[in-house]
Amino acid sequence: MKGIIVLFKKELYELFSSPLIYVLTGLLTGLMGWLFYNYLIASPELTELSLADSILRPLFGNMNFIFLFLAPMLTMRMFSEEKKQHTLELLFLSHLQDYQIIVGKFLAAVVTVIFMLSFTLIFPIVLSFSGFSDWGMIMSSYTGIILSVMCYVAVGIFTSSLTENQILAAISSFCILMAILLLVITSNATHNFIVGQIFEFMSVPFHFESFVRGSVTSYNIVYFLSFWIFFMFLTSKSLDSRRW
Repeated sequence: MKGIIVLFKKELYELFSSPLIYVLTGLLTGLMGWLFYNYLIASPELTELSLADSILRPLFGNMNFIFLFLAPMLTMRMFSEEKKQHTLELLFLSHLQDYQIIVGKFLAAVVTVIFMLSFTLIFPIVLSFSGFSDWGMIMSSYTGIILSVMCYVAVGIFTSSLTENQILAAISSFCILMAILLLVITSNATHNFIVGQIFEFMSVPFHFESFVRGSVTSYNIVYFLSFWIFFMFLTSKSLDSRRW
């Protein structure tokens, strides 16, 4: 555990020392502010139900979609930069196990995502002045976003372990995430109900929508945990291949 904490602090320092994080945070907040303003103007009447249905739910949906682009940019340096600067071998020579390296980098990226999301709290606070008080829905939605983006981060760390080219790592991550997103469309296009349900269940947005609706079930949590473990396992195998 000590090794994970040490690497976590190192990665967090490097992330927040880079201007990229602040650029991405400003981009996210600016886009969300523009969407929030447009949803607010288009809302026919300011009741608590309409605020949730016409403003917050689509806002959180778009926020989750935007992270499909931001997460690959956030994680593209995780292992690619280590490979390029030949510092990855130093990590292998340390007393850290592969899983400690992966978990340390993963947690640092997740904390960075939470930092980025914290600036969007201004939008539900603004709505609270209009009488909105369903903070349970807000907490559930933010929990869903964090869990979903943790999936995106796991994919990004995996693709970053495959190459020393940061741009290639980001593009590969985005392509995998977009393919997972499109599983929902595939499930709607198939005429086989069982196959459609399987494709739908494999898609991250399907499970995220349950959190936005306030319906959190155990299989959603199991899905997210399985997703993280699967891509961390792939990352571990990718790192092992460098020792062959």
